[in-house]
Amino acid sequence: MKYYIVEKHYIGPNADDTAHIDFDRFEVTTKPPRHESKGLVLQGWLGTYDNMYLYAHGAYDSLAAAEHYIQTRILNGEFRQDPDDDLPPDVLAVYRPGRLPPITDGALIQWLEYRIEVSADDDDEELERQADTMIYELQQEGRGAYRLQMRDALEFLRDSARTTSRDELKNLATCTALEDSILDAVDVLNVLRIYARKINK
Repeated sequence: MKYYIVEKHYIGPNADDTAHIDFDRFEVTTKPPRHESKGLVLQGWLGTYDNMYLYAHGAYDSLAAAEHYIQTRILNGEFRQDPDDDLPPDVLAVYRPGRLPPITDGALIQWLEYRIEVSADDDDEELERQADTMIYELQQEGRGAYRLQMRDALEFLRDSARTTSRDELKNLATCTALEDSILDAVDVLNVLRIYARKINK
């Protein structure tokens, strides 16, 4: 019996949705991988199907050999394995990239908002320091985020803080201008009152 490795990668819309962000996987199967028009393909592209990119990574003489290849040559030790009881009959093992399940961009921003206050004045060096701390804290909760993803989320919060600061300054300027106009109107009214008294005398 031969054992085959098939890579499945999601290429459809809304890749950052919770339903798709952890879709990518490498399966060890006893079913020979086939291309729709080329037939049996042991190494190479298998086409796309139902928003999936399919790729064959060879045939192996044992399940252990196929799993070892995924663990060491493809995923370089950074992987998670699906429980065996959830697999289809012809699939013997499923490996996903990363030691921890990923988090969506939206969920990451919400998670950060409850744990850190990003200032409009924070520079890039400060964001780098915050990224290291937040990646570690996220990992302690059993989830993972790439450094670039974390930096993007922190920059989004900094930009939001800067936008809020600008809006507050605009509102303050508007209020100040309105206050000045009211004071000017009061001054004019006082002058008119003084002039009216002089006329009545």
